[in-house]
Amino acid sequence: MFLIKSGNTGPRVIMIQGILRELGADLSIDGSFGPKTAEAVRAFQRRSDVRLTADGQVGISTWQAIERITGYRVINIVDAEDPAQRERVTAGLNRAGARDVITMWGQCNAIASAVGQALDLAGASGVCAMVRFYSHGGEGAQNVAAGHDGTMFEHQAGFTAAMMPQLSGTFSQLGDILAAFGCVDLMGCSVGGGTNGALLMQRMADSVRRPAEGGTKTQYSQNEGYIPFNFEGRVRVAYPGGVSAREWGQHVQAQIKRRPRGPS
Repeated sequence: MFLIKSGNTGPRVIMIQGILRELGADLSIDGSFGPKTAEAVRAFQRRSDVRLTADGQVGISTWQAIERITGYRVINIVDAEDPAQRERVTAGLNRAGARDVITMWGQCNAIASAVGQALDLAGASGVCAMVRFYSHGGEGAQNVAAGHDGTMFEHQAGFTAAMMPQLSGTFSQLGDILAAFGCVDLMGCSVGGGTNGALLMQRMADSVRRPAEGGTKTQYSQNEGYIPFNFEGRVRVAYPGGVSAREWGQHVQAQIKRRPRGPS
């Protein structure tokens, strides 16, 4: 589903740190994947009910073990209007063992439909670690069910930074199904680029009450269906209220409830 490892920073690291802390790791949540986070990952991988190679990285097998043990999920919303993109993205998600995939075909009011389907798929509050939107994009703009067609924003087949105030109530519902350490990823090309990209990320973060992130350049990991589905190049990140990663990590840490310690 992704590859999270030493040296990484940002919302995905906060997500992993939050899950590990919930599972009993003595770990501060600061959004920086350092030696202590790597050791906490290795400890999880060595558990008797996991038994994976203890490499200290969160790749496909480790994430699948996390899903199995915790029930946390990643919901993937895929724009199917561009056939080539649909085939590459869904093939990559299938190879990665993705369980929760929503396929969006061309339609008006696609945003409300996609969010509604995500709520139905989740079925409960706080169960999602991440919601990801896969489609084409541009600076401050993310398609949802329009393929290449950038004229469909007026029909809400996608969204822009300028549209976010009117869509805030719709997107806020995602905050209900996301865990405290959850995040929203906008996977379109250049969505986080420029002034409009920064504005879109901040408005999304404020709407869902969770971090939002998007790449500033072409996203080959989406277009080629690479298994990790990481961002390519620089990533634009926004935290609710414009706080820093460390401040958001402290906020999340205060909300974490420890689970009974699992097998060693």
